[in-house]
Amino acid sequence: MKKLLVPTDFSENALNALPYVIDIANLFGAEITLLHTYRIYSSTGSFKSVESYLQENISTEMLELIRLIERKLENGASIQTRIARGEAVPVITRFAEKGAFDLIIMGTQGASGLKEIFMGSVTYGVTRNTTIPLLAIPVNFSYRPIQKIVLAIDEYGISYAKIITPLIHLSRKTHAQVAIYHKDTGVKDHGIDPSVEIFMEGVDYSLHYELDSDNVNDSINSFVLDSNADMLCMIRRELDLLERIFHTSHTTKEVFKSPVPLLILHDAS
Repeated sequence: MKKLLVPTDFSENALNALPYVIDIANLFGAEITLLHTYRIYSSTGSFKSVESYLQENISTEMLELIRLIERKLENGASIQTRIARGEAVPVITRFAEKGAFDLIIMGTQGASGLKEIFMGSVTYGVTRNTTIPLLAIPVNFSYRPIQKIVLAIDEYGISYAKIITPLIHLSRKTHAQVAIYHKDTGVKDHGIDPSVEIFMEGVDYSLHYELDSDNVNDSINSFVLDSNADMLCMIRRELDLLERIFHTSHTTKEVFKSPVPLLILHDAS
């Protein structure tokens, strides 16, 4: 967790993620890279002057953001900035992969919070196109210390240790408890795979298995709230729990959102 990529458009949603950026950077003595992407729509000959004007304004906002963050950094944490022209999703994903970042931290957009992760937003686009872990902070969510994390797991377990490494490091640094949650989804569901416990060595964790009539996303969110969790963690893979929640129905698409910051890890196997 030494390299943090923080895409920003200087909006309130992006600024809302900064307390988590600062907290995690200080915990790990990490380097923060603020990345702003922009596009120019111009059919006239003023393209260069428009771009020059945009870059000047962006540089000013970046400088203000650096000043805001830098004075709160400690433990060797540092900050740098990058500005790139192009579509947000491909630029962010290419930058993240090329720079071998350990974590992307982004604020979500829209009044319904994390719904947009599953509705084609920049955050969801980045999640779909990179294997870099991503922490999405809900709009208007007020920062609070990470003391309890819910890991919502499907029946397939964890393929290899690296997948879960960001969660392990984060829980150890913050001394957070991890509640491993699984909801039985049907006849072929064999519960929590033993591999999950193997990779949780050295972490204060507990197992929670539920068999109820609620749909999966309602069950997860209810457990998060009942547990007073500060973060939800899920693993993304082909036909994974996240995707199954999203694709169940149009109604589910409209109502799904996490009540707390969502850490998305990737199983690329």
